[in-house]
Amino acid sequence: MTKRNTTIIAFILLAIASRLLILAGPGWANFSPMASMALFVGAYLQNRKQAVAWTLLAVWGSNLILNNTLYDSFFPGFSFGIDAVHMGLFALISLLGQNTTASPSRFIGTNLASAMAFFLVSNFAVWLGSDIAYTKDLAGLMSCYAAGIPFLKNTLASQFLFSGLFFGGFELLKKQVPALR
Repeated sequence: MTKRNTTIIAFILLAIASRLLILAGPGWANFSPMASMALFVGAYLQNRKQAVAWTLLAVWGSNLILNNTLYDSFFPGFSFGIDAVHMGLFALISLLGQNTTASPSRFIGTNLASAMAFFLVSNFAVWLGSDIAYTKDLAGLMSCYAAGIPFLKNTLASQFLFSGLFFGGFELLKKQVPALR
């Protein structure tokens, strides 16, 4: 394994640890480093399959820990509904990461696209999977999206914060460590 790949894996582990620490605190719903990590891995691992595999392993592993500790009474084990939707989203975000480092506008665009895709798809999945909270019509879907808007603020804030830290941190390391280039 190269120094570059080892460093990228260290960033993945940092994202997992950050997710676990953040979610242990109150008021941090949807403030997560995982989509930023997916973009980062997609941008810096040359092999697409490896980028998706590492992303899915990180999301699955952190979900498994969270679902069996913090969310024990609500979501034991692994939920094949919403967790599967999130896994698919993170895989796509990882692939989108290949276009992230080309320019500042691409960096902003892919981060915004990642956050909005997460908001739109995950809320759609909640609406689709809910038998009680929302009616199965356009009004119910819009109600579900409206209920998700307060969480969008945390999603956007964490997306740009963690992407700045991951991408900026790696670029700084590349200047100091030639083997990472």
